[in-house]
Amino acid sequence: MSRLPVKPKKNITTSRRCMFLMLLGLLALSCAGQAVTTAPQTAGQAPLEPTLIATASPTESPSPTPSPTPSPTPIVPGAEIPLSDIAYRLPLTVRHVTTGSAILFFELAAPAAGRVFVRPTDANAQTIDVPLDPSQVRHLLTVDGLEPGIHYEVTVALEPTQGDYHQPHFLSRAWGPVGFQTATESGTLRFGVLSDASFGDAATTALIEVMAGANLDFVLHAGDVVDETEQGVDPFGSYARKYYTPFEPLLKQMPVYTAIGNHDYDADIRWQDRPFYYYAFPAFPDPHFPGQESRVNNQYYAFVYQDVRFIVLDTQVFFGEAGRQEQEEWLAGQLADRSYKATIPVFHVAAYSSSSVHIGEDLPVRYSWAPLFEEAAVPLVFSGHFHHYERLLSNDVTYITSGGGSSILYAPGDPLPESIALARKTHYVLVEIDGGRLTLSAIALDGEVIDSCVIE
Repeated sequence: MSRLPVKPKKNITTSRRCMFLMLLGLLALSCAGQAVTTAPQTAGQAPLEPTLIATASPTESPSPTPSPTPSPTPIVPGAEIPLSDIAYRLPLTVRHVTTGSAILFFELAAPAAGRVFVRPTDANAQTIDVPLDPSQVRHLLTVDGLEPGIHYEVTVALEPTQGDYHQPHFLSRAWGPVGFQTATESGTLRFGVLSDASFGDAATTALIEVMAGANLDFVLHAGDVVDETEQGVDPFGSYARKYYTPFEPLLKQMPVYTAIGNHDYDADIRWQDRPFYYYAFPAFPDPHFPGQESRVNNQYYAFVYQDVRFIVLDTQVFFGEAGRQEQEEWLAGQLADRSYKATIPVFHVAAYSSSSVHIGEDLPVRYSWAPLFEEAAVPLVFSGHFHHYERLLSNDVTYITSGGGSSILYAPGDPLPESIALARKTHYVLVEIDGGRLTLSAIALDGEVIDSCVIE
């Protein structure tokens, strides 16, 4: 991803412009740290507004990343700046964080000039702003120069005239600001895992609210992001209602790393002749894995947090989708590298399952990948697809199925010999990594801990 030089900001000399900026700065400072609260949209509400969809055909590639520049003043637009006439087609999200950077992504309904402000909320670190390419609608921005373990707040400020800021709207309301915390080198790592939260139902909305209060660093979503696009609703509308709205409390705090599931390939959730999943979740850079951001489809990828490597894979290659050989070669290369403290694979169709539904669909994954995980001493694997919770142990590898991200749950079948715990409940999995100790807790929607274990 190329980085463009940043032009210095022009000095504003008129007294009227200075007074406007001073008032804007006071307003932003008075709103610092406040979050925008919105009621989630449910299936029974009015259809999405047509302004969500752009009239112009966007380019597929996101705009190149400009180099960020420290802001010389504390004047930063906040949550209360007025709404622009321009909507988000895909709202601002944090794709990835490292100790010193963040990857941001969003798509506008029309090209616009503006800036992205990244402001620390709990430290004296510098505010950074990044100019937008006014010829583009898709923006995948790398913001460097951040400090480890610091909370930041991001505001997208469109600027039709210099100093006149407006924020894009999503479903006729403010989406920003969006927060995140940069990664840390050490300390306890906390993340959540779920999957099959693809219907946008009330159980998913409630589960996300619980997860948003769990003090997580990030979330792993093991596939089936959006399912069953209704007649007459395009993928932008389905994602708005079934992903961005219910997941909003998480998306405004942290990255959500997704794996592609079988329903993400369905014909009714495709866009421009390929799964909309790839359009909504473009590949992003990670300094440990050069070049992965150049992939057209984000079919498989990896990222690192506190020396733990997460490998995200596509299991649909076992069921007719293209890319199996390339992914197998890439996976073999990753597992051959033993330099990380731990490696945790994430994919949709589980390698082991005691479900009464999708019987036998675990076998291709098991026969192909389980021996590789065992040889590489992988401690833990996360999957979904089977709509229940299950923990299994095979040859010192713990397999977790966390398919209870909605109210649609499957009855258990005959338990496999490897099965240790199984529950038919809406849930997520809380994982804590402290040194070489991994602690897992499967937490139901009502707060019940339905299973727990420690891996050392």
